[in-house]
Amino acid sequence: MSDRPRRPSEVLAEQVKVWRDQRKLSAQGLADRIKELGGSLSRVAISKIENGDRGVSLDEWLQLAHALAVPPPLLFIDLKTGADIAIAPNVALHPWLVWRWATGQEPPLLRGALGSGVVTRVEEYERARTAVHLYKHEQNASEAVHQALTALRSAEYTGDSAVIAGARSAHVKALGELATALDDMVAMDVQPPGKPRAWVEIMRELGLSKYPDRLVIWEPKGADGER
Repeated sequence: MSDRPRRPSEVLAEQVKVWRDQRKLSAQGLADRIKELGGSLSRVAISKIENGDRGVSLDEWLQLAHALAVPPPLLFIDLKTGADIAIAPNVALHPWLVWRWATGQEPPLLRGALGSGVVTRVEEYERARTAVHLYKHEQNASEAVHQALTALRSAEYTGDSAVIAGARSAHVKALGELATALDDMVAMDVQPPGKPRAWVEIMRELGLSKYPDRLVIWEPKGADGER
């Protein structure tokens, strides 16, 4: 066996079978899951991928990851052996370093002394990573609103006016932080995700957002597909 680091496509061929076996899926079972997603990878195609006889497009990579319920980068990272991955002909890195780069935690890396990663193109990377920060801020702010709303409902159940007032204040504060997160996204020309109508209406009514007309209302679809 060659000692050269494997390319991501070579690791993916192996990892598809690793994760398929963990999910106790046959090749046909995986093909059926992909068909449910609207994909067209057949049992034969999946077998060829696992045998290294067929490549995988970007679309197919994401379909495989979705059907196997794994984060997409895990399909080209060998966690069991920890073997280096050749992300480019002259760049072979430990899987953990590749994972951190692929998930937006580190800039592009080169191999340094003693196998460590040396960051490169930091300024360019940080500009690109702005979107990651925006989405993390929005996610944390949304979770805080959920928690504040739960606390408000609990307070209302107690009937204590002072407790209720405090919970309402905390709820509005959380909505204000979320409005700031959404405003930051709009300012950076990033489409903000939709939020429940009640949240958006409060943010608009209280003037919590700089861009109230850019707030998106999300409403779940009914069983018949209608909103």
